[in-house]
Amino acid sequence: MKMKQFFSVSLIFMGLAFFMACEGDDTAVPVGEDWIKVDTKVYFIDSMTVNASTFKFDSIAVSNTSRLLVGAYTDDVFGKTKAKSYLQLAYPFESIDNEAIYDSIALILKYDNYFYNDTTQTQTINVFNILDDIKSDDDYFYNTTNFEASETAIGTKTFQPYPIKEDSLHITISDVFGKELYEKIRDNEITTSDEFLNQYKGLLVSPDDNNTSVLGFATSSFLRLYYSEDDEVEVEDSQTMEFYLNSTNSFHNVSSDYTGTYFSDLESEETQLFSTDTDDNSFSQSGTGLATRIDIPYVERINDIEGNGSILNASLKISIKQNSSTDNLSIRDSLSVFLIDRKGDIYSTLTNAAGETTYGLLEAYDEEFKTLTYSIPVTYFLNLKLDATYNDNLYLAIYGQDFNQSVDRYIFNGEETSSDDLKLKLELTYAIYED
Repeated sequence: MKMKQFFSVSLIFMGLAFFMACEGDDTAVPVGEDWIKVDTKVYFIDSMTVNASTFKFDSIAVSNTSRLLVGAYTDDVFGKTKAKSYLQLAYPFESIDNEAIYDSIALILKYDNYFYNDTTQTQTINVFNILDDIKSDDDYFYNTTNFEASETAIGTKTFQPYPIKEDSLHITISDVFGKELYEKIRDNEITTSDEFLNQYKGLLVSPDDNNTSVLGFATSSFLRLYYSEDDEVEVEDSQTMEFYLNSTNSFHNVSSDYTGTYFSDLESEETQLFSTDTDDNSFSQSGTGLATRIDIPYVERINDIEGNGSILNASLKISIKQNSSTDNLSIRDSLSVFLIDRKGDIYSTLTNAAGETTYGLLEAYDEEFKTLTYSIPVTYFLNLKLDATYNDNLYLAIYGQDFNQSVDRYIFNGEETSSDDLKLKLELTYAIYED
């Protein structure tokens, strides 16, 4: 299934809220936001079976993101990751005086402060002409979408990036390209957007394959044409013309080479790598489609507890493998979570009973032992699992935030981790009450 940014099917869950009711005149006491009777039995359960595995979405929708990714890095665990961006330019509807003189042309890529991996290394970015019309068959571009580009670069920049210190990256473009564009606008050979796009499909911004960093650039980046005009006293007056991005048709392609990694055999969304087969770890990487799948297979056994009961609260605890997160390979303070079926098709984002999207939040950080644990609220998810409609065909998929505009990677501890504080587990509070 193609992973789109919005999931209309989530609406089917909003009407399935579960409510607890208490009858009788017994005195009630507050427990969180719920009211239960004094003689109610409350159980805390943290031993239910939870299984983790890793799978890969076949593609991710990357249309209309606020960031464009360019760069490459190599990881011992995740292999080689490469991001390149396709940019469609918008015609500025400006004219150039016949007496004007061409100066130069450059692509100005504006940093948006995002970077991943080592920015102290020198890296190279190349710019190519796109030869195909940038258009989509289904209104989405995906991380796997490609368009044909020229073999020869029209611009190359070798540099050390400063994505926080500097505001933009300036890439000089070939004067052959620049003069041709300048003359066609000056001579009125191009006067409309259609005429412009027929001749200038767009630009491909692509890194070399060296292990450096992936950089984020803002969609407010632009191509700038420099030229000059003589004023009435014959003093040259520098002028510019900006070709801003058409953000609807500008996007990034993110690919991975998993040769020699755990993931080399992940051929479809239905293929899983169980954490018990990967050193008791599961994995997720934004941008590429790699995600952790969580299965809670025997939740219905909670109904074996005698009496009329309800789940008061349930949280999934999942921790980061120690020393797998560094300053260069950082993680975020929250996780995106989706509901999927056994084939990997997405139902919706994880929500609460009110239909509000919920996230996995960083709950605990131990400075001494360098451990980090996320807590994911799954009360409503478990109630859905207990509904016969979904019982054995509902799972969680865990992904990093900004999953379609970053390459953040996560290595999670599994259900058989030796430390009880770090192992994947479900913590559940269950109440039994009398009619």
